[in-house]
Amino acid sequence: MVATGEKAERVAFGIVAQGGQVRIVVGDLTDGDAVEQLIAESTKMAGAIDILVSNAGGTGGTKDSWDAPQPASWASAYDRNVLAALRVISRVLPAMREAKWGRIINISSLAATVASPNGADYSAAKAAMNAMTASLAKAVAAHGITVNAISPGIIRSAALEASFREVAHAKGLAAIDAPWEEIEKVILPPFAQVPVG
Repeated sequence: MVATGEKAERVAFGIVAQGGQVRIVVGDLTDGDAVEQLIAESTKMAGAIDILVSNAGGTGGTKDSWDAPQPASWASAYDRNVLAALRVISRVLPAMREAKWGRIINISSLAATVASPNGADYSAAKAAMNAMTASLAKAVAAHGITVNAISPGIIRSAALEASFREVAHAKGLAAIDAPWEEIEKVILPPFAQVPVG
């Protein structure tokens, strides 16, 4: 996944504004050569990586349906979510083993265990990430390395709120500028897709 410099700069500005220090390295985690460069730049700036948070991935903006599943969508979701993490993990793991210490945290999703009828490509990729995490945790535990997955559910963000507002407005459920509580009330039930309603 390509993290844009602009987004990274915004996050960095926030960290610095709160008194922190930050260095930015961006790269495409779906490209092995770019990952090599990213790791080389990171270690040159800050030394060995002993804590890794794999947070790349996402849905890619599509929700593959069972009406006409697209193998390319599934492959892309797997590459963005599982293989992107694997490319980075495989490059930092040798140094962690040598140091006999490391922390790897993979950001998964509640979708891995509570799959929706649409977006199965994303759910399957996150389920694969959970299996990868469990396997790796067992493989490296004796080396002083812990590996965990965190599976968040829906998180309110500016992008999510804007999306929910657009859907609520388009479906005639709420005004675009309605209070968030109203938007949340009318959008979460169909969004969560609880089969019994």
